[in-house]
Amino acid sequence: MINKTVVTLFFMAIVTGCGIEYRDDPRCAKSNYMTFEELRDSVVVEASREIKDAGKIYVYGDILLVNEKQKGVHIIDNSDKKNPINRAFVKVLGSSDIAVKDGYMMVDSFIDLVVIDINDMSNIKEVNRTTDIFPKRVQPYYYDNICGFDLDKGVLLGVNND
Repeated sequence: MINKTVVTLFFMAIVTGCGIEYRDDPRCAKSNYMTFEELRDSVVVEASREIKDAGKIYVYGDILLVNEKQKGVHIIDNSDKKNPINRAFVKVLGSSDIAVKDGYMMVDSFIDLVVIDINDMSNIKEVNRTTDIFPKRVQPYYYDNICGFDLDKGVLLGVNND
């Protein structure tokens, strides 16, 4: 006959995972991080591209600023209302909101606030960044599948189940 203590310990070991680390648990998604340093070096002005997942739209004079969710901002020349021209894409990872004042576009970038000079469309550039202005955050739809994530490692870009 098996001792009740042995049976109890066996089931406790199964329930607690026998010390298996989260990264080895097949039910958990693996976190893909970008360090804060990499994030802060990632703002880049690129050639225009197709809008795939539009977020907020901001109108500033004859310019339309269209947020590409979590990716950046499309700069569209709308001086000819019948023929808008997609001029550039400003890559700002973690962006979801835009504001403009006096030719300076403010964009959130996960935990930072980035200021980009758009006064000269041929010379768009980052001019300031206020770091750690927003609380460390992770996209809510990732929470359910991540085990043991650590936001001190950087920003969470996504997850995979590989």
